[in-house]
Amino acid sequence: MKPLFRKIQVMPEQSFSIRQDIVPYFYNHWHYHPECEIVHIHEGTGILVVGDGVSNYRENDLIFIGANASHFFKSDAPYFEAQTDLVSKSTVIHFHANFWGENFLKMPESVVLNELLSRAKKGLIIRGEARDTIGQLMAQMLEARGLDRVILLLKVLRTMTEAQEVEELSKTENLVSLDEINTKRIDQIYSFTLNNFTREITLQAVADVANISVHSFCRYFKTHTRKTYFQFLLELRVGHACKLLAEEKLSISQIAYESGFNNLSHFNRSFKNIMQLTPQQYKQLYKK
Repeated sequence: MKPLFRKIQVMPEQSFSIRQDIVPYFYNHWHYHPECEIVHIHEGTGILVVGDGVSNYRENDLIFIGANASHFFKSDAPYFEAQTDLVSKSTVIHFHANFWGENFLKMPESVVLNELLSRAKKGLIIRGEARDTIGQLMAQMLEARGLDRVILLLKVLRTMTEAQEVEELSKTENLVSLDEINTKRIDQIYSFTLNNFTREITLQAVADVANISVHSFCRYFKTHTRKTYFQFLLELRVGHACKLLAEEKLSISQIAYESGFNNLSHFNRSFKNIMQLTPQQYKQLYKK
């Protein structure tokens, strides 16, 4: 896959950036950049794709995405409605892995930091006490100046190396370089799918979006993502179902249809294949 290259702006007097975003919704194009990215979600829910991994993000999630890993965030549908007071709020850090200098990462004390930076190329979500501690450190960093900013960032990374609840978001590293044609095609495929996955999607429809034949599309998608299109589509639908199960507002049968499944047995079978749990088991586990 060839996502958009994104240039991160850093002030001349600073070695890395930290900002707070308050926007109606998150909807980046599929992109990558040489900087590592730490995102703390304060408000908002949606879909996160990192490499070949599809997951949901929600309030208070802390996500670490390594250098040159392809990714994007897309807010849930209600955030795009014209008459809504929903907002998406996050604190975001971007930094080069070697902004301390090459020798810093070669020190024996930096072994665990190098391991963390390598794991982050698959995307990491940090939960539990480590997430809460890092959230507080990032809040302090927004106000800090000078050397205090660097010290706080190092504390954030050290806390990540010690975190007990860490999940990798992608099965493989997905490091990329720019290619304009593939950038546009994959971005169109992903945008179309994310906007329509709760409805019936045919291979012909998505192949038309990519402007290639169905046979060529199937081969193209699997070559670049290491999975079939329908595997990707199922992961999106099951991920959406997980979010609805956690909200506990709908019955399991309603959730199946709201997630794009046309019958309950197909939903139950697909859910268990991907999550290794039945929808009911997932619901009970989430409560705990």
